[in-house]
Amino acid sequence: MEFLDILEDDSLYQSTIKEHLKERKIIVNETIDDNVIENICLMIMKWNKEDKALPASCRKPIYLYLNSDGGDVISGYQVLSSIKTSVTPIITVGFAKCASMACYILAAGHKRYCFQNTVVLYHDGQTGYVSSSNKGKDIQKFYDKLEQHLNDFMVEHTNMTAEYLEEIKDREYYMFPDEAKEKGIVDKIIGIDCELSDIL
Repeated sequence: MEFLDILEDDSLYQSTIKEHLKERKIIVNETIDDNVIENICLMIMKWNKEDKALPASCRKPIYLYLNSDGGDVISGYQVLSSIKTSVTPIITVGFAKCASMACYILAAGHKRYCFQNTVVLYHDGQTGYVSSSNKGKDIQKFYDKLEQHLNDFMVEHTNMTAEYLEEIKDREYYMFPDEAKEKGIVDKIIGIDCELSDIL
């Protein structure tokens, strides 16, 4: 059966998704939004609950396959928290593009991989709001603090320093896999540092 036929047959498509979830494989092939709570965070919590009696070394890893332009910062920030608090190992795998918040999620994995043609984009994101002057100032203060939290996260999880992040914060910083590895966003490039079977 062709892939398009699978998409048209919703029941078969849903069973394919369920099959992936049985293998602890989460596919993020979309914008990061409020749906991540149900589709990622709660699944991570579920599998940690199942593994509660097991030491981390004996737990079946969770695979997070990423192909996303990014999205909502606050929703994505919760994904980072879920990964950080997971005792069950989480392996992140970058596919075609890991942009904006998806870049942070890629970097958050306990083990991080990408393909030889994966494109990674780091930037400081954007925000907008309509409000009164004082409330607008409060909102801006919040986003400034959130940006600092995200900077701290990248300093902790990559090879990039706070000074370097400050230097590139106003840029659209695109990286091919070799540079993403050099910056410590990924650990291994599939087909160069490891085999495809390592992430299946």
